Amino acid sequence: MAIDQKPDKKTETDKPKPLVFRDNPEVKEKIAAYKKENPDDLLYYSRLVREHPERAIDTFILHRVQKHETDMKLIMKQLPAAQAFYASQSPEAKARVDADLQGVSPYYKDRAFVQAVFREKDRQTRREFTQGSVATTPQTPPKAGARLAA
Repeated sequence: MAIDQKPDKKTETDKPKPLVFRDNPEVKEKIAAYKKENPDDLLYYSRLVREHPERAIDTFILHRVQKHETDMKLIMKQLPAAQAFYASQSPEAKARVDADLQGVSPYYKDRAFVQAVFREKDRQTRREFTQGSVATTPQTPPKAGARLAA
């Protein structure tokens, strides 16, 4: 029985591509305003990056994890309805949703599932509108002074 060969590792001479940053003036203004109003935060984060870069990385990742957890609270509320919608769909619609989930990390699977179901529902709604199932004749406005039924 042959031993599996490990894939070639990158050599140390292979340099990663340089980082590319976006330049958004609105975001820069918000950051500048925050720095001006919170000089202690600016000092803390500057020292954190300079003196403890690993801790700075953990802090950055913690903020991302907390945002993910907040997003997942909403996703968990939407998940039962999304699963019910998915279960009621045709095999073609299920295949489209399943195709959207290909290659998604398990960490993001529920979120991706709910988003794929929303896209499918939106696609079906748009198809209904384009097939003419909704009246396309313009409504006549009520006469001036006429009361509308509530």
